[in-house]
Amino acid sequence: MLRTYHIHIRGLVQGVGFRPFVCQLATKMNIGGWVSNTNEGVIIEFTANLIDTAEFCHEVIHHPPRNAQITHHAIYKTVTKTFDGFTIRESFSTTRPDLLLTPDIAICGECKAELMEPVNKRYGYAFTTCLNCGPRYSIVDALPYDREHTTMKHLHMCGECNTEYHDIHNRRHYSQTNSCKTCAVQMHLYQSPENRIDPDQSAILAQVAEAILQGRILAVKGVGGYLLICDATNREAIQMLRIKKNRPSKPLAVLYPDTASASKDVELRKVEEDALLSNAAPIVLCKLKPVADNHICRDQIAPGLNRLGVMIAYSPLLYFLSLQVGRPLIATSANISGSPIIYKDQDALQELFEVADWVLTYDRDILVPQDDSVMQFTDAGRRIILRRGRGLAPNYFPNPFRKNEQTVLAAGGELKSAFALLDRKNLYISQYLGDQATIESQESYSNTLHHLLQLLQTQPAQVLVDAHPGYYVSQYGKELAGKNGLASVVEIQHHKAHFGAVLAENNLLHSKEPVMGIIWDGTGFGDDRQIWGSECFLYQGHEMKRIAHLNFFPQLVGDKMSKEPRLSALSLLSRVPDKMHIIRQYFTETEWTYFQKLMLQTQPHQTSSMGRFLDGLACMLGIGTHHSYEGEAAMLLEAAAGNAVVKSRETYPLVEEQGVLIWDLFLEQFLADIAAGMPVAEIAWKVFHSLAALAVQLCTTHGVQRVAFSGGVFQNALLTDLTEQELSGKFDVYFHQQLSPNDENIGFGQLAFHEISSEQTADSAALNSASDFQKM
Repeated sequence: MLRTYHIHIRGLVQGVGFRPFVCQLATKMNIGGWVSNTNEGVIIEFTANLIDTAEFCHEVIHHPPRNAQITHHAIYKTVTKTFDGFTIRESFSTTRPDLLLTPDIAICGECKAELMEPVNKRYGYAFTTCLNCGPRYSIVDALPYDREHTTMKHLHMCGECNTEYHDIHNRRHYSQTNSCKTCAVQMHLYQSPENRIDPDQSAILAQVAEAILQGRILAVKGVGGYLLICDATNREAIQMLRIKKNRPSKPLAVLYPDTASASKDVELRKVEEDALLSNAAPIVLCKLKPVADNHICRDQIAPGLNRLGVMIAYSPLLYFLSLQVGRPLIATSANISGSPIIYKDQDALQELFEVADWVLTYDRDILVPQDDSVMQFTDAGRRIILRRGRGLAPNYFPNPFRKNEQTVLAAGGELKSAFALLDRKNLYISQYLGDQATIESQESYSNTLHHLLQLLQTQPAQVLVDAHPGYYVSQYGKELAGKNGLASVVEIQHHKAHFGAVLAENNLLHSKEPVMGIIWDGTGFGDDRQIWGSECFLYQGHEMKRIAHLNFFPQLVGDKMSKEPRLSALSLLSRVPDKMHIIRQYFTETEWTYFQKLMLQTQPHQTSSMGRFLDGLACMLGIGTHHSYEGEAAMLLEAAAGNAVVKSRETYPLVEEQGVLIWDLFLEQFLADIAAGMPVAEIAWKVFHSLAALAVQLCTTHGVQRVAFSGGVFQNALLTDLTEQELSGKFDVYFHQQLSPNDENIGFGQLAFHEISSEQTADSAALNSASDFQKM
């Protein structure tokens, strides 16, 4: 008997070839019906017998397109209908969107192969895409996902592309970004803001490649914004880029056409190669080989470091450019240091000629700016996300939080900012939005949030913010709440949000066993109004309790201390004044006199920051006195430790007294090793081994089996590896999975802490109710 069924599929199901997949499957099985995109995902209606229905539904749900993620599905009978074949119906949107948003997808192997086939119509075409790859999130301005809702709506397909679009057996069947040389996305080369050159694409690429080989710097439009590109083997070009970009020593990423080329300069294990070739195609930090066969200027690209940021060309344009030049290329976000990535063509022409010699652009607008995602792997193979951007944002799945009918905005943190949005069953986490200290970054934050709210056709009914009174994002959240007529916002302590984030990522929010949280970072406004940063919490019964932290030391000259490791060293050495002489050389006479007087005064704030503690130690070792980029001293300290010949099992002691970790003896023995002439690398190794041993000490002292780690300090691959080694087999260890341990997880953690608080309130209400019942 034939019956008609309705299937409703939610999740990441638009922009991944779901409709063509369903249509091809139904046609193959001789099933009549239709499929369509809606604001709630994909709708399928079909008529079939019971056997075919079971097989069809199984294939659709359990073997969907490779880039799809199904979060929910429902199948039910409807009024029996007769269909003349199977069709893709026009999309419709009668409700508010309720689906995940497809991220941008790196060029697939099939498209890459076509680019190199002289007989193929897309041979040498720099904007080829298909159902399985190409821009998505960066170009969509409305839902459901269709070409008319993207920045390609002004480009009309040629006859051949239109034939492909309607051919059920073609890889570009219903591909919304389909184009070719005949109906091309037009490329433009500017040699000055007024001088535009428009030969064909192959001629432009040849000119650009020659310019790079001559030492010029190019600004090239990528998928999420402009990149600054130059020859990675040309010292003068790299130095000029650093000067113009005001980026004296922060490491630069290197673009390769493929992993075979990259493997000549770095060690590529399977985990790194798999990440580089994934849909997200992130920058992956890989260990440098002793000799770089491609002759890259490694000391200029990653000064003092033993890892290189490797990028494999993720778009056809970058792939061609990389092949044409025939050398590794520096590829870094096109901005002046500290500002957001430039993504609008007009802004590029107005601003980037201060840095670049030429600007290469094209007629497909970017709506959502995104830096490239960055990650690394520990020696044991654990992934650490350092920046979540293109290819990873804006979804988080599976959503660990309860369904919420109202939209909740968690504004996140101030540094490495990213907001989180909980909307019914769906969870969205923005791309990395940078340090909110500049007006440009604040505008980028606001624009990104409003674009996402517009896509989802919603406004927040509840707002969560960091408890720091001076954070821009917290003030912005409060202002937005006021505009939306919300009575109040919920303030959440920074490190509790970090802990909440790692709990939620590992499904520990409802753990019946106690969980310890070790949260180490640079700064966070504490409940006592001091600067926290080395916090140890105990989570039990939906309650977080701070149980340990580093002994406080003076926070000198406000945030200046986070930029100058010498001030952290000075603060730590105030406990041992007779050792101050080891850092005297890092101050002028005037500075030294000023700071000596300052140290005699009571400072308004004290800090327990592990980040500042490590900064101070790095300075005492002569590794760094000033940061030219965030975390520089800690990264150089990690690199130094990685070069240790003798890897001691000895530790510097941290003694816990009534929840305070006393570091005086640690510092005393550390200084003794310096005085004894122990190699810097071996002292650095001993520092990180001591911190890993501290984790074991804390778990043992407090009798906890489960321990979770978060905070920017755990971006350190060596520390993460050592910590895992020390705890392995003795304790249950949890780290972040999809999110960075840094402040990008704060918005997610604010949602987690808010859920914990709600559970705690419910627990208290249940307890009171039980107590009242017993009194009856």
